[in-house]
Amino acid sequence: MAAFSSACFIYPDDGEGSRFDRMFPPLGLELVAASVRDVIPQRSLIDMRFDRAWEAQLAPDTDIVALSFLWDMPLPKVFAMVRAIKRRCQGITVVAGGRFAEANRKALVTAAGDERIELVFSGPDDGRFRTFVETGSAERVAGVSFVKDGAYHATPMPPYGPIPDYPLPDRSLRRARYGAIRRDGFFLGIYTDAIQSSRGCPFHCAFCTFNKDSEGRQIAYTARSAESVADELEQIDAPFVTFVDDLAFHRPDRMEELCDALLERGIKKTYAIETRINMGMRPEVVEKMARAGFRYVTFGIESMHDHVLEFLNKALTRRTIEKAFAKIRHVPMFFVSNFIIGSVGETREQMLQIPDFARAIGLDSIMIHPLRCRGPEPLTAKVLATPGYHIDPESKRVYSDALSAAEIQGIARQIKREFWTPQQTLKSAIKFHRLIKPNLVTLASNWAAWKLRGQPRPWEVQQAPGASARQAREPAGLAA
Repeated sequence: MAAFSSACFIYPDDGEGSRFDRMFPPLGLELVAASVRDVIPQRSLIDMRFDRAWEAQLAPDTDIVALSFLWDMPLPKVFAMVRAIKRRCQGITVVAGGRFAEANRKALVTAAGDERIELVFSGPDDGRFRTFVETGSAERVAGVSFVKDGAYHATPMPPYGPIPDYPLPDRSLRRARYGAIRRDGFFLGIYTDAIQSSRGCPFHCAFCTFNKDSEGRQIAYTARSAESVADELEQIDAPFVTFVDDLAFHRPDRMEELCDALLERGIKKTYAIETRINMGMRPEVVEKMARAGFRYVTFGIESMHDHVLEFLNKALTRRTIEKAFAKIRHVPMFFVSNFIIGSVGETREQMLQIPDFARAIGLDSIMIHPLRCRGPEPLTAKVLATPGYHIDPESKRVYSDALSAAEIQGIARQIKREFWTPQQTLKSAIKFHRLIKPNLVTLASNWAAWKLRGQPRPWEVQQAPGASARQAREPAGLAA
């Protein structure tokens, strides 16, 4: 018999997510919820990005709440949330996971009683929440932090194991539809979902902190079977699905196997992935991917200059990038790439070469990011060891005596302006419409409704008189 009978899984709104972060459901919480489907009779999920009056959605008889903190959030805001939960549900147990919770685990579990999170999980769940639910004992769970008898305890965290094929995320708990919705409320008319088919990364990019666990160990790349991924995609209703893998194409043969399964089962959706440019080395697989529905691909090129690629430890050269794109640029896919500017030794003139290079290799869109050093990644030491280079303590952006952080931000804006010429804008818009197929009538209607009601505060939801509870949680134009 489980130690708990009513669980609520809560995804906070950090208020500072990406421009379109309503595209992504809380998959991690849905996986955790699925793992206890047969042992906790009552389960619910609250997504604070949609549920503005979230306290009213929290049943008073809930006896355990699981919070997911993927992104940074001010600790006072976290403590206020925990106080509100404990006011609503007397005697409740609050647990948490996610990268932010891991990084602040001692502060969270040693806070004052009405602000305290009783247990913080480090790393992926992989069945550990179920173990806690069944036993009620933190000491029996690996990789958790808690307080007992007034003393702080942390059980050893095991290395990440293989990503499991099952269970699949429990999407039945959702009370809102996810889509391409900007934080100012404008909905592009595309309903979305997400899937994780692999985790980990075998590469060692100098700026990346996502390829290591909280103990500093490399997270080995592991992948789910093609059959389990196809099983999950078959259950998804949304027409546009984003793979949240760090490297969706790392194993080309597995990707080909997945495409074969999708084509054989007749699963017709549009997919977005993020991967490295090595995808261009297997053009025959890329062509099959396009037939299976993979149409939106984001690369992490980061730079066109060999000395910058070496500084970032990308294990790439400009020639490799150009050769790879030459083999796949004809494939019907919308190609996007991230570029990092402001690296040690990179000049203003070199940064401003990005627009011409991006168009030359066949990119349809670009994203420009000033270099940041967010934590203990090796890049931080390299930057600080270089005379004339500095890291802003608040934004974590790298700047130099030659180029201030504000000047680098200005260069980023100039790069975007020079890339998005009228000709490029028209070309990319036509290609996006042809491949992604947004409903232009719906898009125009949503734009008009958005403009007429004024630009709301981020995530503000308008409720028309007599609107249903579900419509109250969705922006105008989104409610089904």
